[in-house]
Amino acid sequence: MFQSIYKRIRLLTLQRQEPYRIFYDMLGFIPNNITLFQQACRHRSAGRNSQEGGNNERLEFLGDAVLSTIVSDIIYKRFGNKDEGFMSKTRSKIVQRDTLNQVAVALGLDKIVQVTIHSQSHNNNTYGNALEALIGAIYLDQGFEKCRTIVENQIISKHIDINKLSQQEVNFKSRLIEWCQHHHIPYLFDIDDISTDEHKNPIFHARVMIANQELGQGRGYSKKEAQQIAAQEALRYIHKHKNLAQTLLQESTPTPIQ
Repeated sequence: MFQSIYKRIRLLTLQRQEPYRIFYDMLGFIPNNITLFQQACRHRSAGRNSQEGGNNERLEFLGDAVLSTIVSDIIYKRFGNKDEGFMSKTRSKIVQRDTLNQVAVALGLDKIVQVTIHSQSHNNNTYGNALEALIGAIYLDQGFEKCRTIVENQIISKHIDINKLSQQEVNFKSRLIEWCQHHHIPYLFDIDDISTDEHKNPIFHARVMIANQELGQGRGYSKKEAQQIAAQEALRYIHKHKNLAQTLLQESTPTPIQ
């Protein structure tokens, strides 16, 4: 009884205090470890000093995996008659950068993320990355089951129309080409094999080369489908390796003759 009263008083007190109030308004609960949530909103450009509590990259790594699991579970239960290909594409549409960036702004993360102006101008995924870090913080603070409920009810259900999104086409190839052109990195889409299934239908095997490195493969019943899957795989790899553009540029630049 005493603990219940104490907890209620604590919640009422903290709910009026920043930054507790900010996250309560955003997520509907009072964090236990507010430091985790503050760290989730600190980009590496603003959190190099360990005394500041670190940046959000580790939390982003964790949140990426947690979000993927939660979204997979939601899609699996919602679309009971759909195959693996449909579910995989729908999950990709939800966890892609554009969607997460939009959700992050809708939540108000853009107003509290700490990032230098220079870094923000060179990385338009800052807010989506912070959202993943925030989900990582929720998971550590509340546990998986509570995290799943919060993500589904406070984030996905309020800001993403899954049924509508599942019907939209996402052009991964175009996005990959835009990324390569933005960073001035050469790319090549190649159909390196054609086989057939048990019904003699052609199956195309595509690969995408970025600066002479193979970053994605895909198989499909058309060249377009195979290339889209290869591009999606390449984009997923690019997302996980944040300094890839700089590395590829260095490796593809000829060494001057002395």
